[in-house]
Amino acid sequence: MRKPDWANRLNTYIEQHLNTPFEWGTFDCCLFTANAVEAMTGQDFAAEFRGHYSSLRGSKHALKKYGAGDLRLTIEAKFGPMCSRLCAGRGDIALVKTPLGDALGIVWSGKIWAAAEHGLMTLPMSSCLGCWEVPCHQ
Repeated sequence: MRKPDWANRLNTYIEQHLNTPFEWGTFDCCLFTANAVEAMTGQDFAAEFRGHYSSLRGSKHALKKYGAGDLRLTIEAKFGPMCSRLCAGRGDIALVKTPLGDALGIVWSGKIWAAAEHGLMTLPMSSCLGCWEVPCHQ
């Protein structure tokens, strides 16, 4: 569940990492997204993956060993079935297609924010293949 001040927490996290370079196993699309979710909720959905890979090949192996086989299935196991991009709201997890394959990002300010080579990049919502809701507080 998101903390009551989740929006401020997410905004602060994004601002702090605008120029953080991409690094497999440290600051890649999945760990950027997991860290953003942790900032909003206090829960680390990627804990079992941390420290277990440092390359694209290693990330694929980790998804098979610690996840559900691939990126989409692993996130579905944690957050439920993927929803249409039309359902994506602020702070939700987005799946996008990249030249290296599927990647994760966070919906914020009408865009998808994702880890990139020289820092965060934004993608249009039209690039979203689907999303998962990060549950709000009650």
